[in-house]
Amino acid sequence: MTGYLVFTGCMIILIILYLVHRRGISAHSIESMIFGGESVGTMGLTCSIFAAWMWTTSVFGSAETYALFGIWGPITYVLGACIAFAGLIGMIVFLRRHYPKTVTWLEFIQVRYGRWTKLCFYLFAVIVPAYVLIEQGVGIAFVLETFYGSSFRMISFFSVIITMGFVLLGGMKLVIAEEKLATAIIIAGFLFGAVSVIVGTDVTPVKLQAISMTDLGLAGRISVSAIQYFVLAIIIAFGQIAFDPAYYIKASMAKTEKKMIWAYLLGGIIIWGLITLAASIYMGYAATSAGNEMTDLFRGPARAIFSFIIIMIGISTIAHFMIGMIGVFSTDLYSTVIRREGSDREKIIFGRVMLIAVGLSCASMTIALENISPLTLDVFCAIFFAAPCVPLVFGCISQRNFGRLPIMATMMGIIGGLIIWAAIPFSQQGSQLAGVTASLLISLLIMLIGCVRRMPYDR
Repeated sequence: MTGYLVFTGCMIILIILYLVHRRGISAHSIESMIFGGESVGTMGLTCSIFAAWMWTTSVFGSAETYALFGIWGPITYVLGACIAFAGLIGMIVFLRRHYPKTVTWLEFIQVRYGRWTKLCFYLFAVIVPAYVLIEQGVGIAFVLETFYGSSFRMISFFSVIITMGFVLLGGMKLVIAEEKLATAIIIAGFLFGAVSVIVGTDVTPVKLQAISMTDLGLAGRISVSAIQYFVLAIIIAFGQIAFDPAYYIKASMAKTEKKMIWAYLLGGIIIWGLITLAASIYMGYAATSAGNEMTDLFRGPARAIFSFIIIMIGISTIAHFMIGMIGVFSTDLYSTVIRREGSDREKIIFGRVMLIAVGLSCASMTIALENISPLTLDVFCAIFFAAPCVPLVFGCISQRNFGRLPIMATMMGIIGGLIIWAAIPFSQQGSQLAGVTASLLISLLIMLIGCVRRMPYDR
């Protein structure tokens, strides 16, 4: 019962946020629903980026790596993700300076490679956000099921459905408001946990004074496996965020480019990196030393507090990716496949219908992912998301028109990566790294061939 109460409390917060902000929302305006109706300051954008980038996987996945690689697991996880986020910042700045009329990466793909290539790459504009929001629903349900025995299927399903309703009603303005609140809750929860560890309370099984550098593993060298995972972490993270339209849309809402860069650096690298690293090292060490699962480490009221934080983390991420999808559906897909000109009302209705279809599908899929490790999901999807990164980056560094070659490069990279991953008898991590590497290299090789061969001009 406690789990359902905590979950219901978070849903009530969403309702209150909507009631507070609904008067400033124009339900059938692209400017209001997709772009928030106004520019966002540095602190507001920082909170938005931090809350969107702090996934349930950031907590469980990074701490899970401690059991695999010791302290080097969380370090490589966080460092790899930060490098990937820095790459995203570079990508956004490049588009703003060289392609100022584009908002998302999809428009950039059309300018560089043509309409048909963009239509094929819509697959990643939907699948990447869908995969992430499914993962967040699974993370929320996992915690409440483990702590309180709540129904995994019910919690995972309604986490996605209720958040979808929240986004459909309030759009970007409501998403930003929720992300600001979520950031305050996450940081307050982290400070509570830090004080509990330092001072020593009954809710923390391992006190700070009991942890030594030798215990953590800093005295040992980093393993080859940890280095391999570091490479995987960069590829996984970049593939997850580079194809997310919401980051590009939010960047366009910044008052200036300089403020946008600072907000993304603060929220996506500095604050996110410090909190994720500290939390994952402590949770991973405490779980390993106590011989328990991470979710067994919280006692008494700390369980409810941790559950509340995880739910807010999951909701923020789901809302972020959903607003990105409805933004692409309304502003880009409608004009591409329906008709070039249309009223804001027609575009918003189309975007909502499409989001409902995707949201219901994702909510149903979360039910089937019980007992699946978030870390396993990340690595498997890295093979799928690695290949399209190559044409995206090539579009920035080469001015040559490759026509429809990026479609072939992407498809061949994905197929080759999956075959290598499934067929070659390496260790589990070795197979994963081989699959991701093959996905990248095959796509890269085909694009390089395009650099030396004359390609048909595609528009």
